Amino acid sequence: MTSAASVTTLPPLTPAERAHSERVAANIREFMGAHGGAIGFDTYMRLALYAPGLGYYSAGATKFGSAGDFVTAPEVSSLFSRCLARQVADILEVTGGDVLELGAGSGTMAADLLAELAALDRLPQRYRILEVSADLAERQRARLARLPPQIAARIEWLDRWPAQAMSGVVLANEVLDAMPVARFVLRGGPGGQRVRALGVAVEGEGFGWREIDATPELEQAVGHVLGTLPAALPDGYVSEVCLSFQPWIASLAGQLEHGVAFTSGH
Repeated sequence: MTSAASVTTLPPLTPAERAHSERVAANIREFMGAHGGAIGFDTYMRLALYAPGLGYYSAGATKFGSAGDFVTAPEVSSLFSRCLARQVADILEVTGGDVLELGAGSGTMAADLLAELAALDRLPQRYRILEVSADLAERQRARLARLPPQIAARIEWLDRWPAQAMSGVVLANEVLDAMPVARFVLRGGPGGQRVRALGVAVEGEGFGWREIDATPELEQAVGHVLGTLPAALPDGYVSEVCLSFQPWIASLAGQLEHGVAFTSGH
């Protein structure tokens, strides 16, 4: 989405990184060609982040920490996870049951949190990690294998929601901000405003924005928000909405029979 001339503040790509970037772009172009050209930004984002073996969270590059692209609170210090463990311990004392972490990154938070829960004598029955990235799951296994055997034995990995509702704690640190979002633009005045999707299409050697018809789902989601505002937004107003958020929250609510969910993001 960004021209090569405008990324001068970024470090240059290595030959391997450039080759991988070209494979990701080729996969997106192929998908666009098979689906009529322009695609919604949420679809573009999903392909860029999660395409098997190619997407940012599905490929093998280091993502977290000083050797990666960004740092989250659990990577900076164990204090974040140790403080969170105190809250988790209080809840487990009431609910019993498990801890379910959604998207465990490098496994650092899980390792620090479990170590603190062990020190508090409040380990969960199971520490379950729902991880959609096979690459990250392998990194988590390597990190958590260094825990004492009596702690590591409680950990298991899932690739979908558990079959049965649970009691305990659900953790989702830096998960919501990695959900694909749909972009849109409002056209027309207060008397006849239309929702148009901001899609992505091939443009030269890269990609560019295209206005396309909004899906009924996007129109409904934006219309719901507009209906809560005290005044109409101006023509050309651009924003975004996460269409998968409400279904995700509903799944989370249905999964947690008795307990508390902690979520965080930017």
